[in-house]
Amino acid sequence: MAEYRDALRAAQRAMQDADWTLARAEFETALQSGPSGMAFDGLGQAMWFLGDVADGIATREQAFEQYVGEGRCDDAARIAVWVSHQNFVAGRASAARGWLGRCERALADVEGECAGHGWLVMERARHSQSVDEQVAHARRAFEIAAAAGASDLEVFALSLLGRAEVAAGRRDVGIALLEEAMAAASAGRVRDVHTLAEAYCNLIIACTTAGEWERATEWCELVDEFARRHQTLPLMGACRTVHADVLIATGRWDDAEDALASAIDTHSRFVAQMSEPAIATLAELRVRQGRLAEARELLAGREEHPSALRAVALVRLAEGRPRAAIALLERGLRSCEGDDIRATQLLAPLVDACLACADHDKARAAATAMARLSEASGIRVVVARGALAAARLALADGEADAATEAARRSLAAFDDLSMPLDAGEARLVLARAASDPDVAGEHARAACEAFRALGATRAMDEAAAVMRDLGAATPARGRTAGELTARETEVLALIALGMSNARIGQELVISEKTAGHHVSHILNKLGVSNRTEAAAHAARLSSD
Repeated sequence: MAEYRDALRAAQRAMQDADWTLARAEFETALQSGPSGMAFDGLGQAMWFLGDVADGIATREQAFEQYVGEGRCDDAARIAVWVSHQNFVAGRASAARGWLGRCERALADVEGECAGHGWLVMERARHSQSVDEQVAHARRAFEIAAAAGASDLEVFALSLLGRAEVAAGRRDVGIALLEEAMAAASAGRVRDVHTLAEAYCNLIIACTTAGEWERATEWCELVDEFARRHQTLPLMGACRTVHADVLIATGRWDDAEDALASAIDTHSRFVAQMSEPAIATLAELRVRQGRLAEARELLAGREEHPSALRAVALVRLAEGRPRAAIALLERGLRSCEGDDIRATQLLAPLVDACLACADHDKARAAATAMARLSEASGIRVVVARGALAAARLALADGEADAATEAARRSLAAFDDLSMPLDAGEARLVLARAASDPDVAGEHARAACEAFRALGATRAMDEAAAVMRDLGAATPARGRTAGELTARETEVLALIALGMSNARIGQELVISEKTAGHHVSHILNKLGVSNRTEAAAHAARLSSD
């Protein structure tokens, strides 16, 4: 028994130090003295963090059985909920429901409400079909946690409640809850690393979807540092996916590509299904860059996945198939009950698709819905998107003055949010609506320059068309598929210095695999077969 206690203490210290390998060894030593719920629990968690996901889940299933046998219903419920969620994110809905049933059974004979009931309600919140239902469950989980003194659950529930309130359009309430959760998490109120990681995910996702770029960036940096320090690689992948949304919105597209490549690589080694949002985001970026073939390739076989729905719709719109885009977007809207943020993300392209079909009535209904959400939420990015949709509709209806007024509001908001692509799109509406050719030309040229700097070739072509209609000279086209991005130009210079992929990764603070992706793209774009030829190309460029 003394050996068991010593090994268990050593394992718990290793867990606190994020030394998963040592923790695994010590928990295995503890189990040599006999089965123990606590030892199986910790061993499964250590294995999961080491990337042994399937065996980690199986080991925690053993922990559940052992906790039930030991009469520790709170811990049994917590483990059952964790196993349920692992199945849920892996797409095994039936198994997820089955484990929630096991959780309920473990709590059946418990008098009153304990922390285990809170964990069960928390998972119900994450399975909720509507945001209002999620808010109710998360609030109830928080109340149970506070009464039971379960600080881990309390902070976790607070983070999910804040995220749900933001999604429902109640920004001020949601942000206040999120900041409270972040303060509690930073103060060490959460002991379990996995629970803390999931709470952090709720924090950064909520801020990003609400367009709180500065706060999201600050928190992403904190969470990324936490993930590195604790070697919580799945969290690192999730954080980088969310951070990529910030980078794309604020015009740092090369950095976004690196973040997404890293996220996809990380998730492929843990739970592959978790990479779906990152793949969809990368596909949307490819659409903006005019690289439709690559977007189609990324989305192949994923057309029915909820996270890819908007990306597929944007591809269809870019292909000149607006009716197909409308069907996808309307399907998405039917599944986002009460989620105002997600609704605006689908309504904005729906307005464009309806206008492309000359269905002004349906476009007006979508724009009106956006205006209603904008007024109710007051969230800056929602207000900006709503104003831009109203401007495009007014322009299509021939109402130049109304289009100008709405586009000006949109431009001011997007400028304030530092969103260059969206600001450029607002300028194009101003250019089309302006009666003075000089004013129209200024707006079109400014939009053209913003799109060229980003490498947004589809938008660049649209701006060039506006300038041709005005009789103005068009600037040089943005990057084509065969030209290098700013990051690829950096990588090419390092190739010319003879650096390996690993060395390039160290130099640019990216993974070796991401560096390899850049090298492959460079060779393909330059039409060369090896690094030596690429280096020779770089030498010619420097001598020109």
